[in-house]
Amino acid sequence: MITVENLTKSYGNNLIFENANILIPENKITLFIGANGSGKTTLLKCLLNLEGYKGKILYNRKHLNEIRDTVYVVYNDTPLYYNLSGYKNIELLLNKKVSIQKIKETSYRFFKDEILKVKVKHYSHGQRKILSLIIAILSNPRYLFADEIANGLDYNTKLILKHLIKKWSKKTTIIMMGHQFEFYNDIIDELFALKNHSIIKINDFNRYGGDLSEIYKNFIQ
Repeated sequence: MITVENLTKSYGNNLIFENANILIPENKITLFIGANGSGKTTLLKCLLNLEGYKGKILYNRKHLNEIRDTVYVVYNDTPLYYNLSGYKNIELLLNKKVSIQKIKETSYRFFKDEILKVKVKHYSHGQRKILSLIIAILSNPRYLFADEIANGLDYNTKLILKHLIKKWSKKTTIIMMGHQFEFYNDIIDELFALKNHSIIKINDFNRYGGDLSEIYKNFIQ
């Protein structure tokens, strides 16, 4: 479980969070929604200890630096080595060695092996996102953070990804930020809304039929 206690964060006089308290359960899919500027990216940075904040964030009673090698992040535009091939990116960005056969077995769901031989600078945005997802799968993290994970993906890839996310959540705590509600509607277990410097747990989101657009209208707008 990820415990956030009394999280306070501001940029100068711009207050983002004030004494926010939340619990993110283990082996569940948790989504954070909010209007632009509500603090979704800031919250992600705090959870990953990329920015300073007041309060306490613990992972099963441990600080992030004690379990950092069990964490992986998929950004909307994950930094990659553009002048190197997909294969070389996997080799450099993974925190462990894997065989070519394992990479092929993992990537075949998304695209042909030949694409991994091409330099990343020739990839589309969607292909770069897929490459970062392949690295995430191979990393087998305990905690997976994903920022706008569905952006730039075609319909078939989204279907594959939704299936994989549900499968991952049996042994991985998945935390996501995003706006593509139709993608998240039927896969999330926990939902939080960011509004008025607070992080609000939406306990009864299923009474809206799992329609995140309706929830957004009721809690955010």
